[in-house]
Amino acid sequence: MSQTDLSLNDFKPKPRLFVKTTEVLTPRFPVIDAHNHLQEPFGGGWDKKPLAELLDILDAAQVRMYVDLDGGWGEDILNAHLDYFKQPAPERFMVFGGVEWSKWAEMGSSFGEWAANRLRLQAARGAQGLKIWKPFGLHVKDDKGELAKV
Repeated sequence: MSQTDLSLNDFKPKPRLFVKTTEVLTPRFPVIDAHNHLQEPFGGGWDKKPLAELLDILDAAQVRMYVDLDGGWGEDILNAHLDYFKQPAPERFMVFGGVEWSKWAEMGSSFGEWAANRLRLQAARGAQGLKIWKPFGLHVKDDKGELAKV
């Protein structure tokens, strides 16, 4: 092996940058967790655990508001989260709704009106925002079978 050849197995760099560590024990400002999930597969299954346990954790971390994006998966989940999280602790949780994009191809030109109605109903039920998942713009097709333009 020449001096310029170095296999990845032999590459063991030594860190040379050292900086002062400052441990932050409490937040300086009120904390809002603006992007999170409460149920599996992303959020640890908090929809199946005692709400008081989650509130204790949020209190310890000084999180005043928690934005739950799981309601964007469908209205059954949205309604369950509004009932389980938002109703007992409205000052602590915001639950976002969403649109069932798969309906676009089947509904054609009436999809926009249908989606707007769903969002109005979700807002009336208590949803406070709209979660747009990654499939929109990556996989969702319109009524012509073309990838939806974002």
